[in-house]
Amino acid sequence: MILITEGIQGLVQSLRGLLLALTSLALLAAPAAAQRGQSTVGDASNQSPRRELGSPADEIIRRAEIKHEEESHKEMIDRADEAALIGEQILNSFQKNKSLGKDDLKKLERMEKLARKIRGSTGGSDDDAPLENPPQQSEKALARLADVSAELNKSVQKTSRLVISAAVINSSNELIELIKHIRGIQRP
Repeated sequence: MILITEGIQGLVQSLRGLLLALTSLALLAAPAAAQRGQSTVGDASNQSPRRELGSPADEIIRRAEIKHEEESHKEMIDRADEAALIGEQILNSFQKNKSLGKDDLKKLERMEKLARKIRGSTGGSDDDAPLENPPQQSEKALARLADVSAELNKSVQKTSRLVISAAVINSSNELIELIKHIRGIQRP
């Protein structure tokens, strides 16, 4: 009987030790899972902030994307500046010479390319809507061209890289249609 009692006591002590080890393991497992960014419960609110940021590789990719977007926006601003400058140059040349020269026609082509690139980078697409109230005289058409290109430049300057501006798209479309119209006036 003493042997049975000693055996039972040994078994009870072993079970206590096992229960103590399991309890310790369970208490230590929850903080360890939280440090790894995993939740012991399926609730998304228990996730650590590091998990939300993503891996370092994802962070590098995102920073590169942001840098590319900033560079693209700067290029768009430069294009708008150039288009406004070309608009002024063409108008001044016409007022001085009373006609458009070969260089002016090349500038019109360049301006159209710039307007198309601006429109494309803002998410706009071909809008073959007819020009409203097209000027019939070259000087008025070129004055409107200079005004629209200046308006486009101002709109692009005000727009952040995070915004898609309908004003920029509309001004680009109007500028493209105006250039087409001016070409039609120049060819009788």
